[in-house]
Order: sequence, then structure tokens, then C-alpha cells
Amino acid sequence: MSNKAKVVTLWVIFLFGMTFHSLLAIMPLFWGQSIAMSPEQIAKNPMASSMWMVLFFFLLPMIIIVVTLVIEAKWYKVTNFVLSILFTLMNIYHLTGHLGESPVDPRQIMLLTFVLISGILLNIVSFKWIKE
Repeated sequence: MSNKAKVVTLWVIFLFGMTFHSLLAIMPLFWGQSIAMSPEQIAKNPMASSMWMVLFFFLLPMIIIVVTLVIEAKWYKVTNFVLSILFTLMNIYHLTGHLGESPVDPRQIMLLTFVLISGILLNIVSFKWIKE
């Protein structure tokens, strides 16, 4: 498999991981449990800005996947690598945030750890793609 195909595949896995993370967070609704944020959490993170942020973090990988399929220029390979590093760093930040919650949700930790490993692999393969 080419490095380009690996990059696309790893971005898809990363995107699926983020999607499953969101789905896992709302699963308690199916058992009648509330997942509503506290007023303090809402005050720190208003919904309007959160929704745009979530859209950005889901839309950007989809754009990257499409662009990766059609552009092989060196500048894009470097851009892809930088974006993969940024997404991995944001995943680390998010994972540590979940580790600081009480109680810690081990399912989210397992999923985010897998996404982190996928992100690190994406970084490595993206770097190799630059070197081609």
C-alpha cells in the first residue's frame, strides 16, 4: 500500500474515532440518563462556539482526505503532516482532559487512546510521504 493510501486510511480512522467518541458520549440517553452540561460548563463553553468548533474538527479531516486524493505536491504533503501533528496534539489535550474528569470513563479513555495511536501512525506515515 502506498504512503498516500495509508495517509487517507489513517485520516478516515481518525475521523471515525472522533465520530465514535461523540456517539459514545450520547449513549446514556438511550437509558434515560441526562448528558446535559452543568450551568458552569455552559458558561465556560457556549453552545454556538462549541458547535462551530465541532464542525471544524469533523469537516477539516474530510477536506484533508479529499485533497489528499487529488494533490501530491510537496507543499501539500508538508501541510498534511503539520495538520496531522496538530490533530494529534489536540487529541492528547482532549485525552488528558478526560483523564481529569470525575469519574473517568474508561470507554472514552480506551477509544481516545486508540485515536491517539492512530494519530501518531498518521504522523509517521505523513512524514514518510513527504520523503517520497
